[in-house]
Amino acid sequence: MRVKLIVLFCSLTIFAGLSGGYVVGGLQAYARYRQTSLAVQEHCGGQAPVHICVQAAPAIFSAFYPSDVANHTPLFLVQYSSSQPLTLAVSVTVVGLSQVQVQTLNATATPQSANFTPPLNGALFRQLTAEENTSLRVQVADMQNHLYYLDDIPLLLHSRWLMQWAASNRLQIAAWVTPNDPAIGALVYKAEAQLPSEPEPTPSAMIGYNKASAGEVMAQVDAIYDTLLLDYNIRYVQASVPYSGPDSNAAATQIIKLPSEVLTQRSGMCIELTLLLASAVERIGLHAEIIIVPGHAFLGVATTPSDSHFAYWDAVQLNNKVAGASDAIISAAFYAQNMKQHTILDTIVISDARAANINAMV
Repeated sequence: MRVKLIVLFCSLTIFAGLSGGYVVGGLQAYARYRQTSLAVQEHCGGQAPVHICVQAAPAIFSAFYPSDVANHTPLFLVQYSSSQPLTLAVSVTVVGLSQVQVQTLNATATPQSANFTPPLNGALFRQLTAEENTSLRVQVADMQNHLYYLDDIPLLLHSRWLMQWAASNRLQIAAWVTPNDPAIGALVYKAEAQLPSEPEPTPSAMIGYNKASAGEVMAQVDAIYDTLLLDYNIRYVQASVPYSGPDSNAAATQIIKLPSEVLTQRSGMCIELTLLLASAVERIGLHAEIIIVPGHAFLGVATTPSDSHFAYWDAVQLNNKVAGASDAIISAAFYAQNMKQHTILDTIVISDARAANINAMV
């Protein structure tokens, strides 16, 4: 009975805090849409006998670019023709983001087209923490290096921190789950030392699902959560998640820092802390999901490798100095309440995103 009263009291505290936070929190983000929402622009020209038209959106979301490359998503279209048969070398690069992509094409009087998604330059990508006005550089020459077309088409690169919340992009949030980041490795290492302090049953190491009971799986997540609380002194910062769910046509943007950056600044909003927890969870081989309710996000973790049962953790309780095991009890009640009220907007399964070639940014 006492446990039930504690759960009820804590749940009411969460609801009150969240409802106030969602109203006043607001967004510290830009109000723009992904390139799919923007009109594609056409840039035509060329020296006779060659004619070139390049179709490109005026802006791209850098955070989505790695998955666009992995999925060979056609981002830029080059239409080409020549009144005399010519073999052309067409090179395309996003200045400040990509490597150069070159295709050798046989041009005739009949207009043809080729799609381009230049390979990512990882070093340049990591530096994109602000909006950058750059260009899409397109060059067309023949095999004797005679230049027929050269253009630097204006292009806005959105910061890699910028997430566009929209139904079509829902899985893209998994790019912020970075299990292989050294900072996440350090977090898990510290969390292993925390295991003996967790309520039993506890495994002797961070073993994931390897011969672990459901209780031992939960103890590993509790240890990660408690390490954020005790070793990193992480604070929760109120800010609303502007996502309306997969059945909505709405789109909104939000600045989201990477987990390593959240660890460095020792604070984060709910989605950032959930992604941080998910990164550590995925590192030890557990299956994570991001639960979205109106204005808020929290973590779900499968307690069995078959994903037959899930437990939940909500980083909002870090400010209340609530231990991981207690947070799991509170979060289970919070999840059940939202299920009862039909206010679970979306459950984003990280393994689904990985299957769709949406990999970690770093």
